[in-house]
Amino acid sequence: MTWRAAIELSVVLILTGCVYLLLSAFRLVPGGAGFLDTRGEVIATTAVFAGASIALVVLRRFSQLASRLDEALNREKQLGLLSQIDPLTRILNRAAFLAELERAIERRRAGGTPFALLTIDLDRFRNVNHLHGHGVGDMLLVEVARRLGTFQTIGTTIARLGGDEFGLLIENETVVDLSRRVARRLIDSIAAPVWVPQGVLSIGATIGIATSELAESNAEDLLRAANIALGEAKQGGRGTFYYFEASMGEALRRRSTLETDLRRAISSGEIVPFYQPLVALEDGRLTGFEVLARWDHPRYGLIQPAAFIPMAEELGRVGDLFYRILASACADAKTWPAELGLSVNVSPTQFAEPQFASRILAIIGSAGLAPNRLELEITENALVDEVASAKLMLTALRDAGVAVALDDFGTGYSSLRPLNDLPIDRLKIDRLFLEGARQNIENWKIVRAIVQLAHSLDMETTAEGIEIADVAEILRDVGCDIGQGYLFGKPLSSAATAAWLNDIRLGHVSLGNGAGAPRLAN
Repeated sequence: MTWRAAIELSVVLILTGCVYLLLSAFRLVPGGAGFLDTRGEVIATTAVFAGASIALVVLRRFSQLASRLDEALNREKQLGLLSQIDPLTRILNRAAFLAELERAIERRRAGGTPFALLTIDLDRFRNVNHLHGHGVGDMLLVEVARRLGTFQTIGTTIARLGGDEFGLLIENETVVDLSRRVARRLIDSIAAPVWVPQGVLSIGATIGIATSELAESNAEDLLRAANIALGEAKQGGRGTFYYFEASMGEALRRRSTLETDLRRAISSGEIVPFYQPLVALEDGRLTGFEVLARWDHPRYGLIQPAAFIPMAEELGRVGDLFYRILASACADAKTWPAELGLSVNVSPTQFAEPQFASRILAIIGSAGLAPNRLELEITENALVDEVASAKLMLTALRDAGVAVALDDFGTGYSSLRPLNDLPIDRLKIDRLFLEGARQNIENWKIVRAIVQLAHSLDMETTAEGIEIADVAEILRDVGCDIGQGYLFGKPLSSAATAAWLNDIRLGHVSLGNGAGAPRLAN
């Protein structure tokens, strides 16, 4: 019985007692005493009615108070429910999800159903916010939550963990196989185009998975394990999923160290440019160098860009890194023969910077380097969502004399649209097409088609990843303009590049494999 019902019952009993006493006084009930005279009857009647009236007033007052209290309790209950819901996506928030995860852990410890925890991170979401604004970003998050909701069946729980990260909890007896299938379907589902007022957007998702084999851990530890697997999946190329393994812990500790060190390294100049030669395939003439960043870490030695560039992007420091590397490379190039150029890779996130073009031109001007000695390499994937703004920036750079190359051609989302919409000077043929090319005639057909397409559009071509002379000769025969790879030279530091250029000038360089040494223009 509730307290409200108890009060109401007490008032009713009081009223009943008053009525009984009154009736008994007037001998109107069996056994009534009839103990009052006429004056006493009047007094008793008045007292009973007064008591009844008071009781009714008390009952009404208590009823009002009870109603208010019930409303307050309902509001508290609603607020409690709202505290568990992400206000944007209307799915569970991080705290509620962790509580549900703890319950799943307890159930598993008691012999219950196995489970898998999936953490889902959206790829390229930062670009959406930068290029289109947070309003469009919010619309995208709501749509992702809706798509996640299609996977919510009995035994599954979905949540937004924060930012562009989501969680999915699956409880099922065949959870390993099921989580693998769900992860693949999730990646495909999130990769599907999203229609927004500004147009069509495409993002992706990367997933980390931890299973109930770690049920001895608490919810936070399990989530951390899934995030470790997520980090490994990102390192593996994004758009995929990894399961947590114990060996990943050491990798995480190293990455944590690198992340801390990276902030310092960018500012202190530990990350420096290396240079890989670009050679004209027709006559072996050295045309320039591609700039490749290397991190000379005091503990781990030289670290390749694949290990720290994505980290710099996540930290929001890739722009700082790019401009420092570019400034150093322009200063080095100023000391080289005037016919040699620089080719520099541009991160997709940099297209969100309104001052991107002006900052590049300022760096070139400060170094005293002619703009026509610089070529920017961009990827197709960087252009998918924002062709219009990219066109404005690249056109401004090209008008100033800077060349533009489309990197990894043929491996992105769309291979032809950028050629019509953007000021492209060169197509770079991905090394993928050269792998096993001597045995795969189909690959050569693709390479030949790319070269012919480029030339028909007044563009040049560069093939990267050339390691043997036979491949270089075939590329020359199909009309490819520039070659790059270990056949012509490995990436070298600034000092080693200067010495190498001097050796070329003196005719001391020998490449082997039957290939002629690169030479400088006469």
